[in-house]
Amino acid sequence: MRVLGIDFGTVRVGLALGDTESRIASPWGVITESDRLALLSRLHDVMKRDFVEAVVIGVPRPLKDSSKVNLQVRITKSFIEDVKRFGLPVFEEDEAMSSKLALQQVTHASPVERGRKRGAGAIEKRDDLAAASILQTWLDRKSVA
Repeated sequence: MRVLGIDFGTVRVGLALGDTESRIASPWGVITESDRLALLSRLHDVMKRDFVEAVVIGVPRPLKDSSKVNLQVRITKSFIEDVKRFGLPVFEEDEAMSSKLALQQVTHASPVERGRKRGAGAIEKRDDLAAASILQTWLDRKSVA
């Protein structure tokens, strides 16, 4: 099954693609649409073009108490409800540490791997790496279950 991983942010949305057979998640790209409807339209296009059958979205639960619901969690949950309207299964995955892990990967990557020669590219690239981390965590857990 083809799966889209999403690291949702209000400024940038990182995307990754993977599948349940290979159990490998790969960074796909970053969307910078600030308008929710335009973002959802772009996501729908990606889902159709890449034959996505399920979606995994990272939820930014607070590290100290994952049961707390802060503003970012509420915004993300609202986004999840919007994505569910596409009719595909949507799974939530704790995104704790995914952005930090992605930033470490970018920091140690070559300029070519970062996609740009300067630091600004690293900031953009971090979001799709975070999405890949979120999706990979879900795929790993799914393969054990």
